[in-house]
Amino acid sequence: MLAQTATGIADALERLGGTALFEAKLDGARVQIHRAGDDVVVYTRSLDDVTARLPEVVEAALELPVHELIADGEAIALRADNRPQPFQVTASRFGRSVDVAAARAAQPLSVFFFDLLRCDGVDLLDAPTSERIAALDEIAPARHRVDRLVTSDPSAAADFLDATLAAGHEG
Repeated sequence: MLAQTATGIADALERLGGTALFEAKLDGARVQIHRAGDDVVVYTRSLDDVTARLPEVVEAALELPVHELIADGEAIALRADNRPQPFQVTASRFGRSVDVAAARAAQPLSVFFFDLLRCDGVDLLDAPTSERIAALDEIAPARHRVDRLVTSDPSAAADFLDATLAAGHEG
């Protein structure tokens, strides 16, 4: 669906037929994870292979109870209180000359999946968002999923936005 402007949450819900999916917007770096068995490759938005620089993302992908997947996610550096570090801290982990072990020890990354495009031989690319999210929910623990809310209640959506902003995220 193409983005549209709205005057507020109630207007957006009305334009979308009364119910909508709201997802937290994290200020991290988008990653696409490809897994086949024990082999994992992590790509950036521009398709740079950053697998060796993001061992935490590889480990999270290997924890999932599947043999094969392609998933979209967000890698982000979090403080001890789970609030996000400035984007530059996350971005520093993607540099070509980074000492991965030292960088990981100083500032580990967390990964949050937000979409599942393929899973164990099933192509989900053209499946409705609700099916892709349901499939993602089946395999990824909550600690590795982007927070989201499906609602028709503007107040609930506003509360979700407020909580996301209070946690230090973009929206």
